[in-house]
Amino acid sequence: MPLSTLLSVALLSLLCLIFLFWGLKRLFAFRCYCFPKSKINKIPQVVKAAEELTEKSALLRTYFKGLSYVIANETDKAVAEFVKVARIDTTTAEIYLALGQLFRNSGEMERAIRVHRDILLRPNLPDDVRRQTFFEIGLDYKRAGLFDRACRAFEEILARDPENPGARKELSSLYISLREWEKALALHKADPSSENKINLIAHLTTEVGKAAEISGDRKKALKFFLEALALDDNCIDAWLHYGDFLQSDNQIPETLAAWEKAFTLNPDFVGLVTSRFSTLSENLRDTVEAEFFMRHLEEYGSKKKFNLAYIGWLIKAGRLHDAGQRLERVMREKSGDAEVFSLVRHLLQKLRSSSETEHKLYDSLVSNFFSTQLRFEKAYRCRKCGFQVDEMAWQCPRCATWDSIAVR
Repeated sequence: MPLSTLLSVALLSLLCLIFLFWGLKRLFAFRCYCFPKSKINKIPQVVKAAEELTEKSALLRTYFKGLSYVIANETDKAVAEFVKVARIDTTTAEIYLALGQLFRNSGEMERAIRVHRDILLRPNLPDDVRRQTFFEIGLDYKRAGLFDRACRAFEEILARDPENPGARKELSSLYISLREWEKALALHKADPSSENKINLIAHLTTEVGKAAEISGDRKKALKFFLEALALDDNCIDAWLHYGDFLQSDNQIPETLAAWEKAFTLNPDFVGLVTSRFSTLSENLRDTVEAEFFMRHLEEYGSKKKFNLAYIGWLIKAGRLHDAGQRLERVMREKSGDAEVFSLVRHLLQKLRSSSETEHKLYDSLVSNFFSTQLRFEKAYRCRKCGFQVDEMAWQCPRCATWDSIAVR
C-alpha cells in the first residue's frame, strides 16, 4: 500500500477517533441534561451507549497499532493486530481487504485468497467494494503464479468497468508475460488513451506478426508487420523482422533496404543488422558486409558500437593489423565492455600462427588487456531504471518500459 494512502487512512482514522471522544463527552453531557434523578432508571441505557463508544475507541487503538506496524514494515505484527480488528468488527469489508493484502505481502497466498473470497460471499456488497475485492483476488492469483485465474479476475473487472486503469495495467502485464500477444494488442487498442501508446501498439503488432510467422501463417505475419510500420515508422523491431520476412522470400534488395532503415533509426543497434547478414548466401554476404561498412564508416566510425562491429568484420576479413590498431585504441578507453573481450580473444586466436610483425601486435594486446579492461559490464542499459542486459530487448525486463533499452 503506498505511503500516501497509509497517511490518508491514518489522518481519517485520527479524525474518527477525535469525533468518538467528542461524542462520548457530549453523551455524558446529554445524560446530565436529559436524565435527572426522576429518570434515574434510564441510566443503564446511557451506560450501554458509553460502553459501545469505548469499544470503538479500543478498536481504533488496535487499528492504529496495526497501521504503525505497516509503516514500520513489520508485516507479521501488523497481521496480528488487523486480525484482532476483524474479530471485533466483522461487518467492515475494508478491514478484511487490508488483512488480505497483508497476508499476500507476507507470502501467505492461501489465506489472502480465502479472506478475499469470503468478502465476495457477503450479501448486499457495494459495487466499488466488489470491484476492489476482485482486483485484490487478481493480485493474489498473480503473486501465487496462477496466471490464468488472475487474467480471468482482471477480465471480469474490465467487463464491468472498461476504463479501470489498474485492472488494464495488470492484465496487460499478464498477457505480455504469457506471450498472449493478440490479447495484449486488443486490450491496448481498446484503451481510450491508446493514441499516446502508438510505439507500444506497434511493438505488440510486431510480436503478433512474429508469432504468426513461426506458426507458418506467412500471410498473417506480413499483414501485421506492415500494420506495425504503418502505425510507427520508427519501430526498429518491425523493420528488422519485416526485412527477415522479405529475405525468406529471397527479395534481397527490399530486405537490405528494410535492414538499412532499422540501422539509420539507431546506429547503436548496428549488431542487430550485421548479425542478419549471416543469413545471406556466402558470396552475397561478403559483398553486402563490405559495402555496408564502407558506406557508413566515415559517418559512424567514431561511434563505439559501430566501431566494434567494424573491428569484428576486419578480423573476419583477415585484416588483422587494422583490427588490432583499432582494438588497442578502444582498450585505452577502459570501457570494460564484454564485447571488447570477445574481440580480443578472437583476434588473438587469429594472430597465433601469423607473421613476426603480427606477433608484436599479439604481445601488445596481451600485455595491455588486463591493465585496461578492469571490469566487464553488460552491453545495454535501461534509460529509465538502469537495469543492464546482455542482449537487446525492446521491453525492459525490470520496469517493463518499452523502447527504453539503449547502448550502455
